[in-house]
Amino acid sequence: MMRSFLIATAAAVVAAFATVAVETTAAAGGKPEPKPTAVFAKTWEAAVAEAKDLNVPIVVHSHGFY
Repeated sequence: MMRSFLIATAAAVVAAFATVAVETTAAAGGKPEPKPTAVFAKTWEAAVAEAKDLNVPIVVHSHGFY
């Protein structure tokens, strides 16, 4: 029990230092971190065509906006 607590604490400390190091590097004039982006199809037909070309399913999900 104590061992898993120490491992979790050590992981949290390492993650905190890594976050500070990344933020400090970007603030000090280093290369900014790239932002992940996704390109969305403009129309449903374009989305279907792209999905067919890539042989992937289309997943439609609603977060309860009604």
